Amino acid sequence: MTVVEATLERVRSAAEIKAGGRLSYADAFAAALALELSAPLVTGDPEFRPLERDGTIRVIWLPQR
Repeated sequence: MTVVEATLERVRSAAEIKAGGRLSYADAFAAALALELSAPLVTGDPEFRPLERDGTIRVIWLPQR
């Protein structure tokens, strides 16, 4: 795991994602970082579905219990 700095650019990107959907601010940071790194987000949280559907991020879905 790598800790990344919450730069002004990352804060703005997360805020834009947060403003466009019903994600928590922490989830918006995860989505913004995935977008920045062109990396998939690994999650089981269905709140990321709209971002996957509109092509903002790629998601690798963990199984739901």
